[in-house]
Amino acid sequence: MSQTVINFKTDSKLKSEAKEVLDEMGLNFSIAFNAYLKKLISEKRIEFNAPEIPNTRLRKAIRDARKEYKSGKLKFYTDIKKLRKSIGV
Repeated sequence: MSQTVINFKTDSKLKSEAKEVLDEMGLNFSIAFNAYLKKLISEKRIEFNAPEIPNTRLRKAIRDARKEYKSGKLKFYTDIKKLRKSIGV
């Protein structure tokens, strides 16, 4: 198997933190990148994950729902037909 070298730029802090994690796992960058490239090839996709941080609108909806729950005004349904009727479905 012939080998090649890939050079790319990254933030020095990111590299340092990644090295710490890889060291803890007993791995190095070559192993990690090769595993990632094999997954990329087999799945033919790149997955990006972002932390789920609620936006302003969602935070307000959560606050409002909590107030509604605490006030006792929150409606509960034990019958799917009644729930659908209440929401117009």
